[in-house]
Formats: sequence, C-alpha cells, structure tokens
Amino acid sequence: MSTQRPLGVSTSLLGNCLGNDWPEEALATLAASPIRHIEYFCTEERFRDEEHIGRLKRSAAEHGITFWSVHAPFGATDISQLDENGRTESVENVVRALDIAKQLGAGIVVTHASREPIDDEQRRPRLVQCVRSLNELCKRASQRGILIALETLPRTCLANRSSEMRWILDIVDGDLRVCYDVNHITLYEDVGESLRALRDRIATLHISDHDGVDERHWIPGRGVIDWPGFLGGLDEMGYEGCLLHEAMAKDQDLAGNLATIAQAAKENLGWQG
Repeated sequence: MSTQRPLGVSTSLLGNCLGNDWPEEALATLAASPIRHIEYFCTEERFRDEEHIGRLKRSAAEHGITFWSVHAPFGATDISQLDENGRTESVENVVRALDIAKQLGAGIVVTHASREPIDDEQRRPRLVQCVRSLNELCKRASQRGILIALETLPRTCLANRSSEMRWILDIVDGDLRVCYDVNHITLYEDVGESLRALRDRIATLHISDHDGVDERHWIPGRGVIDWPGFLGGLDEMGYEGCLLHEAMAKDQDLAGNLATIAQAAKENLGWQG
C-alpha cells in the first residue's frame, strides 16, 4: 500500500557524514532531497551548547525542515542507574532534551530505558529505577506539551521485548509512549506480533535493517526484516506519523544516503515521495 506518511532521518546520519559541526551544510543538503523531517540526536558533547542549538533552529527554518522528534542522550545517561545520584543526573539530561524539543518545536522525545549489559540479578532493581525516572519524566514532559517515547532496545537492555515494554507502559504513572525500533525488536519477535502488542502506544519509529544476528542500521532492503509485514502492521494500527530512519550506507556521502533512503522507502515502505 502506498502512503503519504512523511519521510525522516535522524541527525546521527548527518553528523556521521559531515562531522560534529554539521547544521548548515547538512540541512542544505537535506533541503535538496525529498526528506523534510528530522529527529535531532542529542550527543553528550553538544546538547548543552546553546549556540549550536540556535544555529540548528535557524538553519532548519531557512531550509523548511521540520523537527519531528528529539533523541535524548545515552551513554553516560542511564535512567535505570542504581546509583541515585547518577539516576538523578540522567533524568536531568533527558529533561534538557525535553527543553530542546520545546525550543525546536518537536512533539516527541525518545529515550532509552537503560544501558547494558544487565544481568538477571540486576534486572528487577534496574526496572524499578527506570520506572521511577519515567514517572518523573512523564510529568515534566506533560508540563511542556511533549510526549516521552521509550525505545525498544536490543540484547540485555531494558525494554528489549514487547512483554517487558508492556509491563513498563502499564506501571508508569503518565502518558508514556513507544518508539518502535524495527531494527531492534525484530531480532527477537515477529514484526506483526510486536506491533500488535504495542500498537496503542506507538508514537514514533526508528527504521533500519539488520542481518538477523545483531542490529546493523542498514538502509531497508539490505537485510532480512519483513518489510511487507511491517508496512501491513502500520496500516492495521493506523499509524500516520513519520517514517523516521536511523540508517545509513557507510560507503555513501550524505546526498547519496538521502537518495538511497528515499528510494528504499518507495520500494519497501510504500512511500510516495
């Protein structure tokens, strides 16, 4: 089925192709492509740099680029930390991402539930800390008119299966949503079943392909993901949001990546262009 859903990319692609100081050149290249939506990825190095955020906002306005979402930092940021000081600092980092989203006009902030590895003994206490953090973040997101979307993650991370994500969604006190990362969750679960399990809470997507062994962040069509099943699941749930890509071909420059993503979206996701 063809779709009018807008096509988007994470700015992690822009930075990977052009380096850390990317806004004007990258958004000019983006404006010359058919892609007009972005997710701003908060790197630990730059997300408190007000001059950088200002340049980003001005350049996006100049080139007609829309901020669909903001991705909170991860790495040092881990809202499931058992150390209370670390957990509190991580929550404040996500709050900073909420403020950036408000400044840029994005309606969604994507965050990770945890870092990894997490062993069986730590899993329950880390889930408790994660829920505490999400209770705080949902309240602060609501105050700003923004949604928090928890990303489906791979390997031993929290929220690595639809059942655990569902448990978190049901226990958190607030309007918590899901970022359905097809490159992560379909390593372990059928795409249709996982979409149906989370369909009432999915607010945004991360789209890329994998090889059936681990996440690869390939452009759709290179790997083994069931794209007809994915598209059918989106149609079934009535998803009308952005087809947001976290994908790249390392052997291509930015313009080449954007063109390949757009063509792959036509072939695999029913995107009309």
